[in-house]
Amino acid sequence: MKKLHFYYRMFSGFSSMISDHSFTLQCVPESNDVQQIEIRKKQIAPVEWIARGKDSFGYSYLYGNTKEGHDSFCVEIEGTALVSRVGGYVFGDAEGGQKMYCFPTELTACSPEMRALASRYQKEYFDQEKNPAAFADVMYALMHEVFSIMEYCPGTTDTRTTAAEAYASKKGVCQDYAHIFIGLCRALGIPAVYVAGYMTGEGASHAWVAVFDSERGRWYEIDPTNDRWVDDGYISVSHGLDSADCIMNKGIFRGVAQENQEITVIVEEIE
Repeated sequence: MKKLHFYYRMFSGFSSMISDHSFTLQCVPESNDVQQIEIRKKQIAPVEWIARGKDSFGYSYLYGNTKEGHDSFCVEIEGTALVSRVGGYVFGDAEGGQKMYCFPTELTACSPEMRALASRYQKEYFDQEKNPAAFADVMYALMHEVFSIMEYCPGTTDTRTTAAEAYASKKGVCQDYAHIFIGLCRALGIPAVYVAGYMTGEGASHAWVAVFDSERGRWYEIDPTNDRWVDDGYISVSHGLDSADCIMNKGIFRGVAQENQEITVIVEEIE
């Protein structure tokens, strides 16, 4: 178990004045089976009104609007998290809620090259009649292969890049690593979930994957970008079928302007 302090700041600067700005934010972590969250600061400016809703996966989001003219928009979230992931966790319908995470999406569908890799793992790890490999061993081996194949290269992909495209280029960021790993798991019949959140250190938001162990009936999280199982140094914010379900900041505005967005995330362990 770890106690973490986290700070999230998103600043958008606009090249000219905008107005009638409507936004949706999904950047505030919530308490669940593995983390207890205390929010100490939540500041959004400018804003005229704000409300709270829930997405189809049960996560809260904030939405609001400001009609007045402005050339910048800033969100700051600060708080603490008490995190313990020992033994995995359960979410959704225990009798079959995991099935929705077995099907490919536009962003996670496998290319023929990816399907060939999944087929190899099917034969090497799952088609052994007497001694099939342990679930954790399979997941770790597959994660390490993705980590070894890919090169972390910011700026080479964007939010619309698919798993197949990133795998073909062998370059990407955490979103791409997660999409590729999800695609491979689903090709193997293993339910896999995209998770967005924060991890210990200083940088930006992060993405990883939760996989379902049918033998234990529990979900376990794995980080293909960093070649490791997710531990108590991570804070989850949302999950979904792919990154499109976990966008932390989106919106529309009236005006003609270029947006320059800066995101800062700091997570550190505290006593």
